[in-house]
Amino acid sequence: MKPKYTYGVEEALTPLDGRNKNKVASLTTYFSDFALNKHRVLVELKYLLKLSEYKIIRKLTPSEIVTINQLIVTFDKKEYRKIREIELRINHDMKAVEEYLTLQLAKTSLKDLVGMVHFGLTSDDVNNVAYGLMVKNSLKKIILPEIEKIIKQLQKDTIKYKNIAMLGRTHGQSAAPTTVGKELLVYYKRLDEVIKRLRNMEIRAKLTGNTGNLNAHKFIFPNIDWLKFSSELVESLGLTPNLITTQIEPYDSYIHIFNQLLTINNILLGLSQDFWIYLMLGYFRQKVIKSEVGSTALPHKVNPIYFEGAEGGLGIANSLLEFYCRKLSYSRLQRDLSDSTVRRSFGIAFGYSYLSYQSITEALKRIEPDGEKIREDLENHWEVLSEAIQNFLRTQGYENAYEKTKKFFRGRKVAREDLLQYINKLKLNKKDKEKLSKLTPEKYTGYAGELVTIFSKKQ
Repeated sequence: MKPKYTYGVEEALTPLDGRNKNKVASLTTYFSDFALNKHRVLVELKYLLKLSEYKIIRKLTPSEIVTINQLIVTFDKKEYRKIREIELRINHDMKAVEEYLTLQLAKTSLKDLVGMVHFGLTSDDVNNVAYGLMVKNSLKKIILPEIEKIIKQLQKDTIKYKNIAMLGRTHGQSAAPTTVGKELLVYYKRLDEVIKRLRNMEIRAKLTGNTGNLNAHKFIFPNIDWLKFSSELVESLGLTPNLITTQIEPYDSYIHIFNQLLTINNILLGLSQDFWIYLMLGYFRQKVIKSEVGSTALPHKVNPIYFEGAEGGLGIANSLLEFYCRKLSYSRLQRDLSDSTVRRSFGIAFGYSYLSYQSITEALKRIEPDGEKIREDLENHWEVLSEAIQNFLRTQGYENAYEKTKKFFRGRKVAREDLLQYINKLKLNKKDKEKLSKLTPEKYTGYAGELVTIFSKKQ
């Protein structure tokens, strides 16, 4: 399927809303000013319903409950623009939502309750719940499924390539052989373990008033259990209530989540860089898409643009995620507004992460091992068997086993014939020499294949 050009993005300030808009559009449901205000409307109206449930305001009729829920469901861009017009006049985004709702309710049988919209609340009672829902649902419906695509592709390739022996490259130099599948297994297992932790992480939210004590609530309605009220409302929205707060929820649950995303992104950064090198070495080849162009100067090229693009995007996302973990861990006394500016940028970090995950999925689909090149490289590096030989000699009580092996092998490129000559000169019995002589780089892969068999399935 050919990608479609998205019109109207020519003057976008960032690539996320410009040339890549079609790739990240699904995130705008959770990270956009429209999405924020839609969630604010939801929180305010759910609060009003809860006030009725606790008989703090009059009992609502079934049709009035439907009216309130309709205001939530039917909130669209036209309604959003009404809030923006109010905000431009009063210069307060949260108060604009409150005024918008009072105007909407004033048109209904609920007009006698408009004074109770936002009763006892501070802006962040609404905002923190709204952001909690935005983060939680974007993770569940967009981010985690995209990471799962990478995990599934890695799992598939791990099994498919488990027996392809490949030269190890510790410190960038020839080293003990491994298999393609085993190296993919490392990334598969790491990602699978982190995503399990991320799935189980809670997001805390608060509804505790101006300094975290529900002062106005208790003063005006002392007979209401406001702690229970607060906990029930937050839980009903799918978040974990936090009753120990200042004016703001302390963000520790966000920080835990962002740290897990950082871990995932760093794993994928390592994967992108490693496969860039494998492609450079010729261990993998890229599929050629006839309609595509690799270079304006060199027509022959097929560049690893998806791995490179992912590396850049993950770097941008991580710089923001790292900043969030630092910035959101503190606030001046009971409240300062600097976190508000920071929260508004969550969509950028999630957007670049999401875009990079898509790039890695595409990159993995476009590559396959070049078995001939991999075998050729193994055949050119028999010196990697020095590990097996020096350790075998140790077990035979061979004097200075390591030093003698080092003297022959270090800094040399050894061919099979050279190795056989070396083995024949060793003071070993015929059986031991035969054992060493049968050793080849391609067969010297330890438990690589077995590890794939054991651990390539989800635990």
